[in-house]
Amino acid sequence: MPELPEVETVCLALSKILNNSEVSNIEIFRKDLRWTINDNLETDLKEKILKKPYRRGKYILIPTSKEHILLFHLGMSGTIKILSGEYKVFKHDHVKIKIETEDNNFFTIVYNDPRRFGYVDFFHISKIKNHFLLKKLGVEPLGKDFTIQYLQKKMYNKSKCVKNFLMDQSIIAGIGNIYASEILYEANISPLRTVDKLNKEHLKSIITATKFILKKSINAGGTSIRNHLQPDGNLGYFVQKLKVYGKNKSKCNKCNNVIVLININNRSTYYCSNCQR
Repeated sequence: MPELPEVETVCLALSKILNNSEVSNIEIFRKDLRWTINDNLETDLKEKILKKPYRRGKYILIPTSKEHILLFHLGMSGTIKILSGEYKVFKHDHVKIKIETEDNNFFTIVYNDPRRFGYVDFFHISKIKNHFLLKKLGVEPLGKDFTIQYLQKKMYNKSKCVKNFLMDQSIIAGIGNIYASEILYEANISPLRTVDKLNKEHLKSIITATKFILKKSINAGGTSIRNHLQPDGNLGYFVQKLKVYGKNKSKCNKCNNVIVLININNRSTYYCSNCQR
C-alpha cells in the first residue's frame, strides 16, 4: 500500500501542473471502487479550477476555486499518472481527468487501481472535518504537533506493541508496515516492545527516526515495493536503501547479526534482535 512518502511524491508531481488549472473533461470508467464514486462527480467537477494539492495522511486533497475538495485515496495498488498529449485508456484505468493550465498547456490525470481498494470523492470544504476518511486521522508525523508530549498522551494506559502503535492512523497519519519497520530499526527499538515500556529517550528516538526516514524516502521518490509508480511512470528508489524491511536472513548493517522475519497482527515485520531492544 502506498504510504506517506509515496502519496507525498504524487502531491509534489501534481502541484507542478495543478495551480489554477481548469478541468476541461472528466471520464469515469468504473465507479465500484472500495466505495462507489458519486454519480454526480463528472458534472460537478467539470470546468472547476483546481488549486495546489496537499496531503493528509495517505490521502491526496485538491482544493478548487469554488470551495470544494477533490480527494484521491490510492488504496492498496492505486497510482496516479500524469500525461501530456493523447492518452489511450489501459486496463484498470478508472478515472481520467483532462486539465488546461494557466499557460494553456494540456495534461491528463489518470487514476489506475487494479485491486480497486482506493476511492475518488468530491465534497464541499465545510465537510472536510467530518469526512469519513479524514475525521479520525491523527497528527502528521512531519508536523510540529508530533511531539513527546503528544505520544505520551496517546500511550497512556496502553500496552500495545510499538509497531502497531506507529501504524495506528488515528494516532499518527500516514505510516504503514514498511516505514514502521524502518523507523524502529533506525531508532534501535524492538517492534515487539510495548508502549508502556517506552521512556522519553525512546520517544525522542522514534520522533527523530520517523522524520529522518520519511524525508529521506520522499527525497528518493517513494519506495517501489510492489507496484508503486511515481506519476511520471518511474519507480520510486527508496527500496534500494531500505535497511531492514524485506531483508530476512541478511546481515544487519550495524552489527552483522541476522535480520529476522516475524509476524505481528498478520503483517511481515523485520528487525535485528541484537540492535533493537
